[in-house]
Amino acid sequence: MIQMIIKKLIDQVKLHFFTVLKWVLLPFILMFVVFWVGKSYDVEVSNLTRDTAAVLHGHPYDGMISMLGLFLWSASAAICFLAFAVIRKADSEFKNILLFGGMLSLFLGFDDTFQLHEEVFIHAFPFAEKLFYLVYIGSIAGYFLLQWRNLFETKVLFWVVAMCLFLVSMILDNVDPFISHQVYYEDCCKFAGIFLWFMYYANTAYSVLKLEKR
Repeated sequence: MIQMIIKKLIDQVKLHFFTVLKWVLLPFILMFVVFWVGKSYDVEVSNLTRDTAAVLHGHPYDGMISMLGLFLWSASAAICFLAFAVIRKADSEFKNILLFGGMLSLFLGFDDTFQLHEEVFIHAFPFAEKLFYLVYIGSIAGYFLLQWRNLFETKVLFWVVAMCLFLVSMILDNVDPFISHQVYYEDCCKFAGIFLWFMYYANTAYSVLKLEKR
């Protein structure tokens, strides 16, 4: 068995060595950019690579619901893009639902991860947060208007309820606190919305792939 494993490994090296070498350079290039940014802005480079809780000397479970939300954004994007890649040459009316769903998931996930509209771009111009909300609403409204017929061929109620939960979370985030634990309720609505978003695209991708397989 050991000889068989060694032989298989050698075969893999012969077949895929340069492909793996090419792709393994990408994360190292990214790490070089991170190192350069840290040194340029006088930031400890390990703060850019370590876990947030470790950098801030917090507990491992600090922000755990936020982290789970990021997993769901990532999973939604991956599912959509993979399903689209499988059916992109097929004559399916659901291709654009998956493609644009993946793009929206990726965009919203990036914003959620790096707090783009809350912290990053607001320093560039003061109305960044409001502008981002307009981009969100415009993108989602355009997506719905262009795809509403196809959306209603799926279990779109998941998606609609997710939108309602995001709206409630957005409202709670933009009004002065009027109830105790308001941030907690805001995050509850947001996480529930992300979960339903994930469920919608996972179910849609599964149904589309199952349909195409017939």
